[in-house]
Amino acid sequence: MLEIMTERCCLRPMTDADFPALCRYLQDPGVMYAYGHAFSDREVWDWLRRQQARYVVPGYGALAVELRETGEMIGQCGITMQDCAGVTACTAAADGEEGGQAPAGEEEGPSALLSERIDATPRTLQVPEVGYLLAKNYWHRGYATESARACMEFAFDVLGVPEVFSCIRDDNTPSLAVARRNGMELCGRFSKHYYGQDMEHLLYVARKESWGTWMTKC
Repeated sequence: MLEIMTERCCLRPMTDADFPALCRYLQDPGVMYAYGHAFSDREVWDWLRRQQARYVVPGYGALAVELRETGEMIGQCGITMQDCAGVTACTAAADGEEGGQAPAGEEEGPSALLSERIDATPRTLQVPEVGYLLAKNYWHRGYATESARACMEFAFDVLGVPEVFSCIRDDNTPSLAVARRNGMELCGRFSKHYYGQDMEHLLYVARKESWGTWMTKC
């Protein structure tokens, strides 16, 4: 059974017994503003079943984040494959952020890195994403950063991917801060249509070749 341990958390597959804990944050409008709506009971069950199917194929998905000290489930974090439709290149400097620029098609010839295939031409990419969602009373305690960092390490070391991405609404300040704290850089932007709304998203990336060096310095 897939488990990822951090200093304070155990990340484990979700079970049906987690339904009440899932409802506590998936049905909280304050938590779910990035999705545009809070989930109904049916949507929570569908969400849970989707993750459980992912544990079988491809063998990973969003995991329950459980406090090691108390056993309480406080949210979820994990690696899933996500479609980014119509993504175009964007750098930290171009978007008014501090930090270095993420390369976008700078090398000649095809690149093995998805982030380096992004340019001014809109395209659709399927990327391995680290996603995280916590109950509101556990925000601003470092749990999302800690859990996401462990999942990124899992993606690089166990899944063997060269890059890990995060697709984040451009007004989701807490999630953007987590990505930056974990050494991710802005590389693209796209619009996602969800529940009748067009939502602007930023695409962040961390590359295995440089992330290990970054980790030794943080």
